[in-house]
Amino acid sequence: MMRRLVIIILLFACCRQLQAQEADSYLAPWNRTRWVGEEILIPPLRRQAREASSQPDTADLIIEEAVKHLGKPYRYGAKGPKAFDCAGFARYVYLKFGIELPGGSRPQYTKGRKINDTKKLQRGDLVFWQGREASGHIGHTGIVVDVDTLTGRFRFIHAATSTGVIFSYSSEAYYARRYVGACRLIGDRKKPSTPLPPKERKKRIQ
Repeated sequence: MMRRLVIIILLFACCRQLQAQEADSYLAPWNRTRWVGEEILIPPLRRQAREASSQPDTADLIIEEAVKHLGKPYRYGAKGPKAFDCAGFARYVYLKFGIELPGGSRPQYTKGRKINDTKKLQRGDLVFWQGREASGHIGHTGIVVDVDTLTGRFRFIHAATSTGVIFSYSSEAYYARRYVGACRLIGDRKKPSTPLPPKERKKRIQ
């Protein structure tokens, strides 16, 4: 008799535990915060805010579009999509996001807000250099990809005369000597600056 009573009590306890687990599974997620392995499940509003901060913004999307054209050839006056010159490349990429730019580097430099300190650059900014003659006139355009905010050194994507669409660095001798300035056509980013690759981050502007 006692053995049968113990079995009944154990069965009753198991049923109550199962019912509690089932009820918990139907609770609104924001009423439950619990650990699963190494990660805590957090209420939806906080989780959504965290996920929103990792979502691509306009600058990310501009770079994503620009990178699609890596390797495409340079051709003077070309506006894409099969070939580009430097200003045509910037114009083509920005036009995808409803921002219309002039077709030349010099008039492009007159647009947007000037960024004088390269440490304050952000991805998506337009950057400008003198032409090959180094006459002081704007002759080349690129789009900032990432920045070292400690040194002001940055990587950019552009249509180069000899190679077509490539990545380059501001510290390369040719560009370091001819750099003129930058402008911003989109709002300031709420995200932190995208850092340069670790090996490149250690170098200083020449």
